[in-house]
Amino acid sequence: MEYRELGQTGMKLSRISFGASSLGAVFHPIKEEEGIRAVHTALEMRINFFDVSPYYGHLKAENVLGKALRGVERSRYYLSTKVGRYGRDGVNMWDYSATRAQESVYESMERLGV
Repeated sequence: MEYRELGQTGMKLSRISFGASSLGAVFHPIKEEEGIRAVHTALEMRINFFDVSPYYGHLKAENVLGKALRGVERSRYYLSTKVGRYGRDGVNMWDYSATRAQESVYESMERLGV
């Protein structure tokens, strides 16, 4: 796997990232164990950057990714998530306030186990 440094952060991210929307069954149903296996395969392939959102599957993607990463040394991966879009059942709520963004990050961290 090739890696690239992210700006001047010292973080070396794999050139290929794992987009975790499928873990939330965004495109089609998925069994949780299949999603976990996909994450483990990505790690075996030395992918170290995982992109997720609380909106993917209405929290499901973050929960599944968090389960998959349990027991994995924290220094082996980087995570990105999103803030601002909330809601379920076709009802979208948008809130980009600093307070809600911070709350959302902490909520995501809890689901992801970091």
